Formats: sequence, C-alpha cells, structure tokens
Amino acid sequence: MNKPILRKCLLVDEWVIIAPERGARPRQLELVEQSTEDSFCPFCPENEAVTPPPIQQWASPSFPDAPWGVRAIPNKFPALQIEEFPSPDSDSLYQTSGGIGAHEVIIESPEHHLGWEEFSPKHRGQVLLAWQDRMRDLRKDKRLRAAVVFKNHGAPAGATLSHVHSQLIALPFVPARLDKKVRGAKHFHQTHGRCALCAMIEREVESGERIVVHNDHAVALAPFGSRLPFEIWILPRNHQADFASASHAVLQSVADLASQILPLWHQALGSTNHNLVLHSIPFDFAGEPYYHWHLEMLPRIGQVAGFEWGSDFYINATASEVAARYLRHLAN
Repeated sequence: MNKPILRKCLLVDEWVIIAPERGARPRQLELVEQSTEDSFCPFCPENEAVTPPPIQQWASPSFPDAPWGVRAIPNKFPALQIEEFPSPDSDSLYQTSGGIGAHEVIIESPEHHLGWEEFSPKHRGQVLLAWQDRMRDLRKDKRLRAAVVFKNHGAPAGATLSHVHSQLIALPFVPARLDKKVRGAKHFHQTHGRCALCAMIEREVESGERIVVHNDHAVALAPFGSRLPFEIWILPRNHQADFASASHAVLQSVADLASQILPLWHQALGSTNHNLVLHSIPFDFAGEPYYHWHLEMLPRIGQVAGFEWGSDFYINATASEVAARYLRHLAN
C-alpha cells in the first residue's frame, strides 16, 4: 500500500490518514538540530529542480534579487493527494476512503536562516497572503471541505527541514478539532446571540488580564482555557469567520503580532520548538455568522503523556493570566 488512505475509527467519529510515503521524508533536524553552512537544502533558490514544480509563486520587495519571495509547491511526501478520489470502501465494519486531499508546502523565504521575527513587516504579511491565496484556490475543488495551515518549528514539533516554511492540508471532511470548535461556536451563538470569540476579545480587552500584545486590527492573548503553558491565540478584533476573506490590513496585523510573540517566548522559555495552526471555518460554512478565525501558537514545552492521549484532556501547569503577565512584562 503506497497511496494515502483514510480510515475511520470504529468507536469515535474521527478519521486518520494512513500515508506510507511520509516515512520517506528527510530527517535533517533529527540528525542535526542546527543545519551547517554546507548542508544541502531543497527549499533554497537554485535547488528548485529537486522539488515538485511550483503551484504558485509570489514576488516580494524584501528580496528583489531573488527569483521568488514565497513559493508554494506540492509536498513531495504527501499525506493526501489531489489526484485521488473518495471511493469509499464497502467493508461493513471498517470504513475507509481514498486519500483525496491536498498537501502543500509554502516556502516562506528564499533566505535559509531567516525566521518570522526577522522578516520585514511587508514580507510577514505576504506569507499570510500566500496562505490565503492557496486556500481560496483549493476551496474551488468541491471534493474538499476544509483546510488547515500549520507551521512546525524544531524537530520535537514535527519539522524535518530547518528552512522556514509552512504547510497546508486540505481535507474531504472537517477534522475533529475544527468540527468541535465550529459546533461549540454555533451553540454559543444560538444561546447568547453573539460570537464566543468576540465575547472573549471584549472581556480580555476590558480586563487586560490575559492580553499580551495588540494592535489596531488584532489581539494576542493567552486563552482562559489554555491547554499548554504559554499558549497564545491571535484573533482579528472585528468578527470574521473565513480567513480567506480577511483584508490585507488584518493579515498584516496578525503576522506582526505573531512575530512579536516569538522573541517573547525565546526570552521566557529559551529556544522554543513550537507549532502555529490556523483555524478557519470549513468551506461550506464560510457565510455563517458564528465562527471567528484565529491563529493558535503552541510552544512545545512539557510533554503530552499517557493521560492526555488516553483522555484527550490536558493538564497545564501555568495559568493563562500568569503566562500573559510574564510575557507583557518582557514586552515592556
């Protein structure tokens, strides 16, 4: 079995992806935490021949002499493939389906060693515009129902190459965590007549207790129910369900706040492996009023262990207001 396939758990309404090709991924970061100057990087300019042809490229004024500023390519070791078809299996007990989907890599800079906090403000905004362009394009495929954009930084967070990049996976169903968020948002809206995250922003801006940094269009806060120590959510101030509809100004503001959080984490926690995950409403519900898109920033400190795996329930040793207060102190 070489093609990806979807399998549904018999006991809970959750799908998993079986993707044998993922086992062939490069393991650069597992071998050496810091790449050396002579390490070969397939994401650097002039090495484009070793990656699949680009889906889309964007110029950037920050890199006027580079052949591209941001580059989207198919993942060479995809979890799902756009060429596949749903083709559900007829097995009466175990439910499977063809591994239809899309798995793309967004190479965020031609410069190998730059990170988000080192990008120019305009280039940070360009990266989120690239995410937006790819999401808008993929939603045209009616077989796909949702997309998740994510960044893995550091081997413990899942990165296998150090060159700054993010990934996008589009799925033929709504993944379990996003589905739970959408259902929760819908229930809150039906009960209270307003968006849950708009209510959160209003409360936190009023109290200031869990706000870390903010600007005209977005806020970065430690959510009241943080799963992880120093977890941060970045939310647009004005209500919007669909990331693909966000204005350039909002994208720029969110990217700027993320770039401020990264060095604060570094001061507070040292060199921090982390994940960034974008949560936007599923494609079919883009016009619904109850959801509010946001960017989750998840530092990989501590360890997800047996209790968390066994219960899907997290133990967090640092209350969100304590983490926010400390990060605010470092910011000032």
